[in-house]
Amino acid sequence: MASHAGKHILRGTVAVLLLLALVIAYIAYQPGMSGTFVFDDNPNIVNNASIAIQDLHPDTLTRAAFSSSSGPLRRPLSMLSFAANYYATEFNPFYFKMTNLVIHLVNGLGIFVLSFMLLAIYRKRFEPGLTTWHLQSISLAVAAAWLLHPFNLTSVLYIVQRMTSLSALFTIWGLVLFLWGRTRLLEGKTGILLILVSLLVFTPLAALSKETGALMPAFMLLIEITLFNLQTEKPSGRQFMFGFFIVTVALPALAVVAFVASHPAWLPSSYLGRSFTLTERMMTEARVLWFYLHQIVLPNIAEMGLFHDDIVNSRGLLSPVTTLPAIIGIAALLAASWVARKKAPLITFGILFFLLGHALESSVFPLEITHEHRNYLPMFGILLVMFFYLLYPLKYMANLRLRQGVALLLIALFSYDTWSRATTWSNPFDLAKSEVEHHPNSARNNTEMGNNFASIATQDADITEAYYLQARHYYEQTVVLDPNYTNGLFGLIIVSSARGKDIDPLWISELKQRLRFSPAENDTGTKLTQLVSCQMQQKCKLAKSDLEGLINAALKNPTVTGSKRALVLSSLSYYLVNLAKDYPAALEAMDNTVESAPQELPYRLTLAQFLAALRRTEEAKNQLAILKRMDSLKTYSIQIAAQEKRIAEQENNTRH
Repeated sequence: MASHAGKHILRGTVAVLLLLALVIAYIAYQPGMSGTFVFDDNPNIVNNASIAIQDLHPDTLTRAAFSSSSGPLRRPLSMLSFAANYYATEFNPFYFKMTNLVIHLVNGLGIFVLSFMLLAIYRKRFEPGLTTWHLQSISLAVAAAWLLHPFNLTSVLYIVQRMTSLSALFTIWGLVLFLWGRTRLLEGKTGILLILVSLLVFTPLAALSKETGALMPAFMLLIEITLFNLQTEKPSGRQFMFGFFIVTVALPALAVVAFVASHPAWLPSSYLGRSFTLTERMMTEARVLWFYLHQIVLPNIAEMGLFHDDIVNSRGLLSPVTTLPAIIGIAALLAASWVARKKAPLITFGILFFLLGHALESSVFPLEITHEHRNYLPMFGILLVMFFYLLYPLKYMANLRLRQGVALLLIALFSYDTWSRATTWSNPFDLAKSEVEHHPNSARNNTEMGNNFASIATQDADITEAYYLQARHYYEQTVVLDPNYTNGLFGLIIVSSARGKDIDPLWISELKQRLRFSPAENDTGTKLTQLVSCQMQQKCKLAKSDLEGLINAALKNPTVTGSKRALVLSSLSYYLVNLAKDYPAALEAMDNTVESAPQELPYRLTLAQFLAALRRTEEAKNQLAILKRMDSLKTYSIQIAAQEKRIAEQENNTRH
């Protein structure tokens, strides 16, 4: 009877401590909840008209779900969640952040359950001396460390990174379901249905939130290899698991290999618009992975940040000199995981879970080099190993108290660092100031700081002048820091024009040079459109030849292809319509825009509207007909119907 009561006390104690960890995490994030939308939040959420839904009609929700161009699957579940936020509270960033925080807390619960179930299998197969209290306390420490780790902050307060945390939510709980079913097979019970639900329900949900969710079967295979080793009570269970991984991992992997082998130019050509090659990216990522590991084990918030473009790309094995040691170190980690697989399978699991979690975003694909949110789920593997051995209760008992103290101290440090870092996210100025202080060699951070000073409005002429000089200083820093970066030069031209200052001809010539020869940035066309708008508002007073020269320089850049080229051509047509008043040339530019990105429907809609404005109604109707056929999700059904109505009215007025 006393023993039974003791078990209940243990469960109650753990529940209270877990609740306490959740409360502390909630409190630690509160300073940052007053912050606003930043960086990619704006194009994906704030400036995305499809997110601003007014009803819950299926067509409205479909438009919102597929309103992102991020990733091949377009992340519809994440986009729907943003639309739901808008429907409830409009564009109030507090509630967007609060939703992210709730997801994070639910994920923390999932990390506790996942840790406990993994450790329960480890105990069953490798160390039966571990007690339930041991498993609970270690799982609690892992969950608390993960919840409170400052490296996870951008996945919570950087609103658009809900894509990461939502995908992790379905992955974590999907793995919990897989472990439940797999444990039942080990015990000779029925568990196949649970495993299939994990695969067929949770994997798609994770992948439709963000493509990293597609790694779920690979995580399942890792669990199988390190902890289960295809062991089941019944032979039929073993046969099922073998076939399961053939279908879910082996065959897809073979398909990927076959595609790459049959399209040898596909991967190298995808690097056309990057300032690094495939080889350079892989060498750099080895160094970046060690940066991630350092921040996970012993975080330093002064080295963290929203942008890490100040990390120098590796151009050779000894350029910088840390490249080769980093590559050797990653190889050593893989070797250590192999050596440890029998005597210390948790070490194998933790290392490989971390590396596998980076298999998509930190490998061969031409994404940006470094982002902290990529560690949101992968860091679980490292924290599980860390806190298991810090709290390991069966050996080295002489230093157990010391290890327990280190574990508590680390969690306390994580808590303070998260609260401290969240404080800098309380408003955009403090965030930009903190980021540029910690990363003075980052062109992006200097641009953000310049943008903040440029956006401050005041009636005091002296203060306005001081803010202008500050904005100019930070924009000029970007010109020196990155020979390819153009946003600082755009900023210099626009803020100087807005303040009635002369435009330095060197800015124009340097910007033209970079637009012509540097790897094109994704937002080059957007920046050119902003420059045209500035000219239309008569704030900018560029010579016609300079404005046209900038646009034409970008169009001559060989890296301006596809959607990048369409965006620049769109800026050209915007200029030709509103400033040059050259409608035939504008129509040609619109035709070329559609040709450059035929699947991007807004450009075709713009073309149809312009044709209608020119009274070329048959051509306009043809474009609308094509648009209707392509718009299978009826994303533009309202705009198409409105344009058709206007054309019908035009034709009716002409007849009468």
